Amino acid sequence: MKRILLVCGLLALFSCTKDQTEVASDGGTQSGAVFSGSLSKAAKGTVAVKLTPQAAAAVVAQQTRSGETVAARSGIEDIDAALERIGVTRFERLWAYDPAWEDRYSVTGINRWYTVYFDEHTDVAEVGKLLAERPGIAVVQYPIDPKYRRVMKEGTVKPYFVENDSKANVSTRAVTAMNDPFLNKQWHYDNPGTGNKSKTGADINLTDAWSLCTGSSDIIVAVIDEPIYTEHPDLKANIWTKPGTTSEHGYNFYNQSATLDWKSSYNDPDYGMVYADHGSHVAGVIAAVNNNGVGIGGIAGGDGGNGVKLMSCQILGYGENNIDYYYADSKAFEYALKNGAVIAQNSWGWTVSEDTTPDDNEKEWNYGYSNVDALKDAMNTFIQYAGTENPDSPIQGGLVIFAAGNDGDLWQDAKMYPPAYAPVIAVGAMDWGFQPAYYTCYGSWVDITAPGGDQSVDYYNGGVFSTILCDDAINYEDGRKSSGSYGYGFMQGTSMACPHVSGVAALGLSYAAQLGRKFTAAEYTSLLLSSVYGIDRYFGGTKISYGYDNEKITLVMSNYENKMGGGCIDALKLLLAIKGTPAIYVKTGEATVVDFASYFGGANSKVVLKSVLSEDFAKVGLTSLPAFSGTKLTLNCPKAGVTIFTVKAEAGDMEISREFAIVSRSGLAANGGWL
Repeated sequence: MKRILLVCGLLALFSCTKDQTEVASDGGTQSGAVFSGSLSKAAKGTVAVKLTPQAAAAVVAQQTRSGETVAARSGIEDIDAALERIGVTRFERLWAYDPAWEDRYSVTGINRWYTVYFDEHTDVAEVGKLLAERPGIAVVQYPIDPKYRRVMKEGTVKPYFVENDSKANVSTRAVTAMNDPFLNKQWHYDNPGTGNKSKTGADINLTDAWSLCTGSSDIIVAVIDEPIYTEHPDLKANIWTKPGTTSEHGYNFYNQSATLDWKSSYNDPDYGMVYADHGSHVAGVIAAVNNNGVGIGGIAGGDGGNGVKLMSCQILGYGENNIDYYYADSKAFEYALKNGAVIAQNSWGWTVSEDTTPDDNEKEWNYGYSNVDALKDAMNTFIQYAGTENPDSPIQGGLVIFAAGNDGDLWQDAKMYPPAYAPVIAVGAMDWGFQPAYYTCYGSWVDITAPGGDQSVDYYNGGVFSTILCDDAINYEDGRKSSGSYGYGFMQGTSMACPHVSGVAALGLSYAAQLGRKFTAAEYTSLLLSSVYGIDRYFGGTKISYGYDNEKITLVMSNYENKMGGGCIDALKLLLAIKGTPAIYVKTGEATVVDFASYFGGANSKVVLKSVLSEDFAKVGLTSLPAFSGTKLTLNCPKAGVTIFTVKAEAGDMEISREFAIVSRSGLAANGGWL
């Protein structure tokens, strides 16, 4: 009876209030507040409000005096009158008060966001109207129901079975670089071009990068996703542990617990039983333990257990006992920031369907003005302040990296959010032949591409190979325990492309720390996005693919031109850019004439090039040092690899030198030329 009376009382109250007004051009309403979010997708029983700076300061002062950690009222009379009428049970800050961070929080406004909880049967729209009229409230946001939050995989995991192995067992240079037995299935690191429609070099150029750096445990990557299986034998050594604890490897924002939940599963009508493999698969690409004689390699997985650290921020899952997970995404960024992560890896987004189109999502995301969404403020705070507590961090500020989405075959180049939000890095996906994967979202808003797999080209081996669940306590129905490769499988999606960029970014920061280099987030983002090779020249004609339900899809390749970012991420290019070393790409086994004039003042310069010095020309198969003919050098490298060399020159009576890298590859992809 109380519940019925509460709702009736609210309706009577709201009949005397103004209708919810449209956002004016200056971002305000007639009452001074802004509405954000979609009522059609709004969660029940909660809204978020952003207070004015004055009101936020007053609330902090009141709650500090009272010592309350969980409050139902603000301490501001006008606001509390509304909270009382609504029957609010909790009124608390989205990001916890912390004196050490308050000045920085004030810059982005993240410390002005409060969450409001009430009976789930109360009309959310009416609650919003009442709160919007209160002085001190600048924004009322209707949070999206978490049921619309999803991972960016296409289809489900395919555990690896030996009998399904076709041409995946090939010898690659990655296999010789590390002793991980399944590296020969990770074509996305070093592609020999032996698979169906695959092309040599359609990869991230990782093997050569490993000759410079393999990762550093000083770099922390927050995986905001399903949980990571932290006991996986190929991940465990690179799992982050919160200082002062022995068992906290992240946080479960899905159930509000320090215990990650990878045991829950659900029965999908299309796929059958679905397990929480996604976070572990993403994590393996970033930092599976290298050179441990087990399983796969990770991009920044180190050498024997000293790779970058993986922090699990669980915002997705399949358990039914969800507790206060409405703001899980925003709170995950708080946890990542305050616990030292400098990269936030996000292979998730919002559901797009006939009922909820990309246009709807864009309107909701851009509703009012740019600062009305709590998630935006959370990401902005991470981008601005990650790493700033650590004076030894190679980056001041953080990177937020998102999968672009898997609805490109349905919605073409429509913008998808959050990845289309300008400050974040949006990652599209390509197959093993340099072409866009059939599912990838694309558009002028996509920043970069990476291998995401396309299992319509090769049902098993065409996907991305990485770690999956291998917890014996789970009763799997997909046969993985008897597969002969328990704990490993293929997936496809921009979910899989995204961790390639996060992994390369982490590898680059590891190398920067090794060299003592430091960057701002903006500087490092520029280096990352320019460390690519072009792929648009492969976008000719059409591509025939088949979706997860086997429907035929015809892709017009020209539609993707200039809409897959600058190209595919190149790990070696990033590391050489960090080092400040120009790279010269040559085709293995072919003579290439390289003119160094542009590096020493141009064709009219009087600088005289004298000699070439190197201690490891054998890495590219050279047995003797080449000699200059004027400013030109002829290179014929019989072996694929990379070597660093020094050019000695004379300017007047002074000897000068400059370092370069020769990169010899049998398939140049579209890398060729100067860095």
